Amino acid sequence: MIAVTGDFSAPAGVRVPDSKLAREATEVVRDSTSELIYDHSRRVYFFGCLQGRNRDLSFDPELLYVAAMFHDLATCRLL
Repeated sequence: MIAVTGDFSAPAGVRVPDSKLAREATEVVRDSTSELIYDHSRRVYFFGCLQGRNRDLSFDPELLYVAAMFHDLATCRLL
């Protein structure tokens, strides 16, 4: 058996912004889409942050998070 340890709340050190806007965006996407779209949107944010960090770009994490969460909202049938 392999023991896995670490802080999984912040993959690769990337944290979801803890703001009212970010929490509301999360709630809208969770309530309006499938788990697949929700998980995909979060991965978009995590990969976007990592790309920005690797390229030494400055960005607003809250703006990136909201954009990532909503980027596919119009492509799916709302639940």
